[in-house]
Amino acid sequence: MGMKYVLPLRLIGLAYLLMLFRVHRVTGWELSYEQYHAAHLNEAINLDSGWNKSTKNLLLPFNRTRVPGSEGSREIQRFIIEHFNNTLAGEWAVETQAFEENGYRFNNLVMTLQNNASEYLVLAAHYDTKIAPTGMVGAIDSAASCAALLYTAQFLTHIACHERTKEYNDLESNTVVSNSTLGVKIVFFDGEEAIEEWGPEDSIYGARRLAAQWLADGTMTRIRLLFLLDLLGSGEEEPLVPSYYAETHQEYQLLNRIEDDLLFRRGDEINGESALAAEVARQRKHLDPTDYRFLGLGHSVIGDDHTPFLAAGVPVLHAIPLPFPSTWHTVDDDFRHLDAAETRHWALLVCEFVVQSLRSRNQ
Repeated sequence: MGMKYVLPLRLIGLAYLLMLFRVHRVTGWELSYEQYHAAHLNEAINLDSGWNKSTKNLLLPFNRTRVPGSEGSREIQRFIIEHFNNTLAGEWAVETQAFEENGYRFNNLVMTLQNNASEYLVLAAHYDTKIAPTGMVGAIDSAASCAALLYTAQFLTHIACHERTKEYNDLESNTVVSNSTLGVKIVFFDGEEAIEEWGPEDSIYGARRLAAQWLADGTMTRIRLLFLLDLLGSGEEEPLVPSYYAETHQEYQLLNRIEDDLLFRRGDEINGESALAAEVARQRKHLDPTDYRFLGLGHSVIGDDHTPFLAAGVPVLHAIPLPFPSTWHTVDDDFRHLDAAETRHWALLVCEFVVQSLRSRNQ
């Protein structure tokens, strides 16, 4: 190609991109069940100090230490289980996996929607906190991730109940939950943190135990994807979440496209729109699709709850920033340093990711 064609082609390409941009400006704010999120997301995930047990806040109950076997741990277990058994109308099968190791009592919580599904999308986070430093409540590590998953479960329950109504069946054919061959499991791991010093025998207690059970009973072969959330909600400008595995880079790209769609409207474009759209427009990018450092490695660079599942051949999508937030494993990992808007942002990303994953597997 001669040099004389470069500038015209660039201009043509620029014009084409501008055309796409203008089209996308009209259709950019696309979110499944947007009205539901507008009505419930801020109520569920906020830092209102007036919280009490009669409110619907899914984040503030985690504002306490949750060391394995402690009263704080038992309290949050009761809160999570009650959320699924009572608030979510019994739509989810609730399992607990209690065990003892290294002198501590642990308890994994496993929730399942569509118990008879042929395969499962597993969403996961850990709810425990470190023993030291004393008083660390783990707002970013990983209360925010747990709250995002609790909200996702609430959102999916709403869809499942709505799809059973006569009005929906009369008007809609594009179902999400009821006709999908893909079910959803949400796992709250206990014992991710080391008791003394991180190592293969002193870390990810819950993940190792659940992986062993799923290998033994055949569940592991039915896991389509493990989507693990950790260290989210810091509000720090850096770092971002890269793609860690070539095998799930396609899923990472889907998550990135969802984020781009949510963030596309900026500035005066949001005037007159919902408060939800306005808040989303103020968010920054949290995913970095240009970071390819880890895709060719073929192994994990971060020790976390996903490792025994990855070793068993389960595809893993790992939403964890690298390097870690500055509050990591310090007493500053508290709710003063937690960004509720960023936590809501991740809740939206996970919800939309699940919706699109389930729709892709409709019968």
